[in-house]
Amino acid sequence: MDITLLFLTVFIAGTLFLVGSKIERHFIFFLIRTKHFINLIDKLASISPMLWKFLADFAIVLSFSGLGAAYLSRYRKFSRNLDAILLLIGLAAIILWWQGLPFFLFSLVVLAIGIKSLSSIKNPNADFLVTTTLTSVIWLSMTHWFVAVLEGMFGLIVIIFAPLIENAFAITSGESTIPGVSPVILIPFKIAGEWCFPIPGMDICIPVFYGLIALILLLIVHEFAHGILARVHKLKLRSTGLLTLGIIPIGAFVEPDEEEFQRSESLIKTRVLSMGSFANLVLGIVTFFLFLYIALPSAMIVAESHVPYIDVNSRIETIDNAPAVVDEFNTYLFTNKLWTIDKKSIEGKDNINITTDRGTFLLRVEDAKNIKMRTQPQFRYNYQICGINIFQILTGILFWTFFFNINIALINLLPIPPFDGGKMLIELMSIFDIGKATVRRVISVVILLGLLILLVNAFPLINMLTEYIGDLIGCYCSFFPI
Repeated sequence: MDITLLFLTVFIAGTLFLVGSKIERHFIFFLIRTKHFINLIDKLASISPMLWKFLADFAIVLSFSGLGAAYLSRYRKFSRNLDAILLLIGLAAIILWWQGLPFFLFSLVVLAIGIKSLSSIKNPNADFLVTTTLTSVIWLSMTHWFVAVLEGMFGLIVIIFAPLIENAFAITSGESTIPGVSPVILIPFKIAGEWCFPIPGMDICIPVFYGLIALILLLIVHEFAHGILARVHKLKLRSTGLLTLGIIPIGAFVEPDEEEFQRSESLIKTRVLSMGSFANLVLGIVTFFLFLYIALPSAMIVAESHVPYIDVNSRIETIDNAPAVVDEFNTYLFTNKLWTIDKKSIEGKDNINITTDRGTFLLRVEDAKNIKMRTQPQFRYNYQICGINIFQILTGILFWTFFFNINIALINLLPIPPFDGGKMLIELMSIFDIGKATVRRVISVVILLGLLILLVNAFPLINMLTEYIGDLIGCYCSFFPI
């Protein structure tokens, strides 16, 4: 049976079952509630409440940099967490710009004196300036100075918006037709021989098995982090559960008592909100390094070929004396994506040399252009059960868990409701001595600008959809002429 048809059959049958149950439903969206995990959340929250609070404060500064530090500055008399956070950021900046031991010791002394002074004066403006400077110094080693300064002031939202703004200009000027944002289609399609969830407009296809596992891990970690901070601050949890589209999990939730949460202090709300994305970032970074440890560079092999001398599954080592490598971080490491030899690199030639694990052969350029290749992953360990490479599966799970968690963590920090970043921004605006009406106007402007940037980045998708509908209408008219 075609897997798409099987998927749709199971989806419809499962959705009809949920419709007939007593589960809360909004059209085909379901809220599946349970209290089974509340005790586990309580146990995790009780391990070290002070550590959880520190991590939440660190998440606030990581997310909003100088603005986050200025916000925490208001609570210096209740906590020394900001001092420790500034020390960590300062150490990172000093080590990153290492100039020898004397420089390190001198910088460390200056940093300690500065933090001590900030702790004494308790001035949000000073905390903002110092945090902005230290964070900008870190980012200067990785990006343009202007972006580094903005990141130092406003945090990770700059890293999110900078490429989106750049892509928006490219789209409006006609230089690019690639969308900057695109949804994952949660219906499996067979692409290059593998069932996966495609992302329209982007050459990315998420294998079904790895994608579902990565999504489940993301949801569990994100919502448990929210719940742990809520319980650290003694907020009641009414339930935990899943948000599903039919039978497909698309979200998870830890449901605090909403009235109690809204009445709670601003810092408590911000800490709870900050931990979801922070937990996803941590999981993404951990899985990324585990992935790098287990996976070795991929070898290029011939996937299918009908050209002289080159057998199917021969490993390509060099093409015209140049190493045969994939010149991109291989998003498709665990799919069967095919490559052909870059035609521009062999223009003007009649013959080229191709070296495989079976020898070196002189091929006509016209034959070489027909070679189709794919990457075959290599792994540090090779342990098989029933012919299945366990480490290949583990590496796939690690990579897509990294992919999902990093992307969702950043998206969730967008200063647009209903994302956590939008809710946090409302709380952070309280550091400014302005009225609620002004805060609402500022938030509205930020939301409108954010939505405009997202809309421009989605414009190529709208064009694709329009062309697709036009093709459907054309097919309909050809079969049923008016």
